[in-house]
Amino acid sequence: MPGSRDDRQSRIFVYDARIGQAEVGIRDGVKLNEDKTASHMGKYELQFVERNAPIKIRIEMIEREDCFEKAKSEITGRERAEEIEQVWDRERQWIYLWLKGFESGELRLGARSRRGFGKIAIDHARTKAFDMRKSDSYKEWLDWDWEQADAFEGAGSETIRIEDLEQAGGAGREHCLEVLLRISGTLLVRTYAVAFTRTEDIPDYGQMTVGGHGKQAVIPGSSWAGAFRSHLAKTVQELLRQPDWKEAQKILNPLFGTWSDTEMRNQELHASGLIFEETVIDGGHGLPAARIAVDRFTGGTVQGALYEEIPWTGGEIILPIRWRKNGLNLTDDEICGLLLWAVKDLQAGILAVGGETSVGRGIFEPVHGKDNLFLDGAVLTEEDQKRCMQAAVLWVKGNRKKENTR
Repeated sequence: MPGSRDDRQSRIFVYDARIGQAEVGIRDGVKLNEDKTASHMGKYELQFVERNAPIKIRIEMIEREDCFEKAKSEITGRERAEEIEQVWDRERQWIYLWLKGFESGELRLGARSRRGFGKIAIDHARTKAFDMRKSDSYKEWLDWDWEQADAFEGAGSETIRIEDLEQAGGAGREHCLEVLLRISGTLLVRTYAVAFTRTEDIPDYGQMTVGGHGKQAVIPGSSWAGAFRSHLAKTVQELLRQPDWKEAQKILNPLFGTWSDTEMRNQELHASGLIFEETVIDGGHGLPAARIAVDRFTGGTVQGALYEEIPWTGGEIILPIRWRKNGLNLTDDEICGLLLWAVKDLQAGILAVGGETSVGRGIFEPVHGKDNLFLDGAVLTEEDQKRCMQAAVLWVKGNRKKENTR
């Protein structure tokens, strides 16, 4: 119980992480309804740190007497030194696990981590150990500072290589479905960051890019999740002949999180079980275009209705979708099968992503001449795909039967 004699202070200290040279951006978001129009009060904005910002994570670990199996009086100094080394090896494995979790994406920082935010790439990691039994080491610790140029040099210092992380166990706690896609036409995931700073050389809106510099187009994880959920909800409606949009959404709650509106304020909320990565498009370029509204009666242009946009054309992407093993009340085949329903329609051009899909934007196709579907790094065969999609059908129908028996 809190305040009891058994309470102990944590021996792990986590310092504030410093983000250097951070480029802060603002991103628009909107909640769409069944007709793919904005829901009432569904508009929002979020502020975030752009990718490739350097960050330092600092952790301090203290080895107390209770970390050792034997008391100091029971063993010799040499045996104690050997046990200290064993304890440090054990602690090193924890460090490896943390680093590997960040590197693989299983550990993330901050909010909206299931929609592509908070992923960290490890550049390098260093450790420094101080043996408080030795006076020289103790004095060194008193004068030591994180910011010293030689802080991680000398005795007790170690640099951890990324290759060394493979030694750590406990990895692979997530499944990852990867889809290779190519933009067959144009794509427009709008950004309105310049809407209120309109000048002659800036379009009304354009494709979202990394840092807003127009060099690398990006598709947010929220766009992927919204497109997949909406499409799967319609598929579930057709499969169950369920006319109620809300009921179809409830079936998908374990995968995408609780779907709610103003009428469902008091319901229990659940986080999404799927992680949709933010994808950067490899290749392609912006395609400036001007459009104007036409009067349907006269056939002439509407005054003041001219606007400019820059959609993105060409390029390839790898879309990773993750979920934790045994983390949901569905089997891996059922989860994979549900995702494959949407992936197949995405590859066929039936499911479009982004804005202006009614005029042909946001259509993808498989990358020709390559394998396009991978599960945990291995090619997903046609037989495996059929098995998974059949399992998904049985799950949806079984879920409907459970609802009817309640």
